[in-house]
Amino acid sequence: MSNSTNKKQDLQDVIFAIACPLSFEILLWIVYFIGQNTSFNLALLGIHPLDFKGLIGIITAPVIHLDFDHILSNSTSFFVIAFGLCILYKRKAISVFFFIYVLSGLWGWFLARGGYHIGASGLIYGMYFFLVTSAFIKRERKTIAFALLITFLYGAIVWGFFPIFFPGKNISWEIHTTGAIAGILAAFYFRKDGPQRINLFEDEQEDENEDDENSYWKIPENNVSKENNDERNNYN
Repeated sequence: MSNSTNKKQDLQDVIFAIACPLSFEILLWIVYFIGQNTSFNLALLGIHPLDFKGLIGIITAPVIHLDFDHILSNSTSFFVIAFGLCILYKRKAISVFFFIYVLSGLWGWFLARGGYHIGASGLIYGMYFFLVTSAFIKRERKTIAFALLITFLYGAIVWGFFPIFFPGKNISWEIHTTGAIAGILAAFYFRKDGPQRINLFEDEQEDENEDDENSYWKIPENNVSKENNDERNNYN
């Protein structure tokens, strides 16, 4: 593959990695402005555990946000983490995203406490733990580098498992937890996809072994002639 083809592919991958999370965030903000300008309470479309009507929240809850601070904080972290997911896993990132989307919401419907659960934080936790777990599993340098970056930027999200640290705020720690578990499970399920570790030492060993084998069979012509003469003499 030529350099121009590689550059074109790299550009397409970057555009894809920007367009996908940006498209989802545009949807978040459209839904937010609709909610702010209508009398209908969109929170009623959130996940309502063990309520048949609340099943719709598995699909709708991640795009609904309570207020401006809620959607702003989720938007920034979502874009950065989703960008990394898309740039590393390319088109497979869509499968990973929806795996986390559906599984975290479904588990939340079964396990969360009463009330309506809304927001994209479950997806953020899912993608974050997917990338960090993938870094541990694969030990591939690009994945490790990005996992370290998002841990530096957003590692404090682990406190979201403990609502005691957010007095006065109704934190959905259950959806955070189901999102994180879904992300970890996805990391194992998709471990053969995305960037893979290249063991340079093994490749060098294989090359050396091939050279050794080739050199074994390459007998100089002079030696062959001498051996043939020796065999003829012995036979006579």
